[in-house]
Amino acid sequence: MGVTISGSVGRRGDNRKSDTRNVQKLLNAVFPATPLDVDGISGPKTIRRIERFQKGFMKRPDGRVDPESRTLRRLNAAAPGVQKKWRGDSTKWSERKKLVSLDDRFLSKVVRVLEALESEGFKPKIVYAWRSLAEQHRLVAEGKSRTRFSFHNAQKKTGVPGSYAADIIDQRWGWGREAEAAGFWRALGRIAKAHGLYWGGDWRTVKDFAHVQFYPNSRLGAVKKQSGFG
Repeated sequence: MGVTISGSVGRRGDNRKSDTRNVQKLLNAVFPATPLDVDGISGPKTIRRIERFQKGFMKRPDGRVDPESRTLRRLNAAAPGVQKKWRGDSTKWSERKKLVSLDDRFLSKVVRVLEALESEGFKPKIVYAWRSLAEQHRLVAEGKSRTRFSFHNAQKKTGVPGSYAADIIDQRWGWGREAEAAGFWRALGRIAKAHGLYWGGDWRTVKDFAHVQFYPNSRLGAVKKQSGFG
């Protein structure tokens, strides 16, 4: 059945504390990387978060959640999926789940890249597809990444993953020297670019040979904003 509220929450709403706390919890489940204080106060941050969620399906977000409303139904539908389906270390997900976490347009290209690599005798494996912003920040803290938001973190405004990046290795060699000696990185870059993707091996500074992405780096800021982190 999901969460119910007795009165409206948000802009010009009834804003009862118990209802507001319930809505704040749902919003935090959908946007776990930037949680609201669950204080029962329908202030500007809570209203802006409601609007951010509504932008995914409303032309004119009103910043309010009403009982039995489309916004409440969508919050209830989105929150459990984000909490249960997409949590945990994404490197340990099944290959199918990793593929499902990609943006649909990017997914079709990645599948063709994997098939082409297999046809050349390689054994490709996706290590990273989508990953949470919290996971991204952990990688930065460990010195494994330099950016606090990447195309891996892209998601729909509801919080559902829609990654525009994937890290692909040959499961026999990983990032070892054998991968370069066997020509895997060259093959990955060649095939990815043939399908209109961008390859991390072409980067001028720190090269990321396993990395392919849908957009050029110049689009990162726009994707961050579209994902609700702007």
